[in-house]
Amino acid sequence: MTSWEEIKFLQKPWIKKTAWVLANLSTLGSITLGIIGLVYTFIDPEGYAFWFAKILGICSILDFADGKLARISGSKKLAIDIDTIVDSIVFGLLPGVYLGYRVSKWSIIAGIATGLIYTGTAWYRLYRYTKRDPIDVLYFQGLPSPFAAMVISCIVIFEGTPEWAVAMSTVIVAGFMVSVIPFPSFKGVPSKFDLFWIISTTIFFLAFVTFPFNWMIYPTYFIAILMIIYLIAGPSYALKLEKARKQK
Repeated sequence: MTSWEEIKFLQKPWIKKTAWVLANLSTLGSITLGIIGLVYTFIDPEGYAFWFAKILGICSILDFADGKLARISGSKKLAIDIDTIVDSIVFGLLPGVYLGYRVSKWSIIAGIATGLIYTGTAWYRLYRYTKRDPIDVLYFQGLPSPFAAMVISCIVIFEGTPEWAVAMSTVIVAGFMVSVIPFPSFKGVPSKFDLFWIISTTIFFLAFVTFPFNWMIYPTYFIAILMIIYLIAGPSYALKLEKARKQK
């Protein structure tokens, strides 16, 4: 697999500096939205579902962008330490708090348990992630927390989803996060297939976060399809990448 260091054009100092600045801005934007999302959960939780989904969609895009930019800049400190702290809030605490409120309308105990399960598994998954080398790893062990957050986003904006279904879906997603099932990370220099996947996913995510509330359901269906494909085909693709690296 080609590494970022092998692309000579990206080794120019001004490109590395620009990538570092943009990566920092992306991380700052993500944590800002995460804090806004937490505050808004307590201000107007009844009308918050669509904003909750939009915030997580934007943060997912920023998370992917700052990871790529950090690797181009060569800043491991940014990519591992700061990004993990931000992810623990945006993709761990924020969904946990909202899910806890949402499910508590059905059962207080179930709501508390749902919030704790989601936040706890997201934090454990991030902790386990930092024990590996996040810069070079070709695949994740367990479902990535931004992906899990987007699954939750799609679930909560489907009208008529009962609270018990939200709770059960949360437990299933949490199980995928703490599993050791390999999922491709798309961290290396993108191949043709990776580019197709990244571009198509980004297009639907942008539609998801920019469309008005009454149109958001349309890109949600496409995102749900992409998620199913990732869950089914992702593990075999991740193992294929690892096998190719070992042969190389």
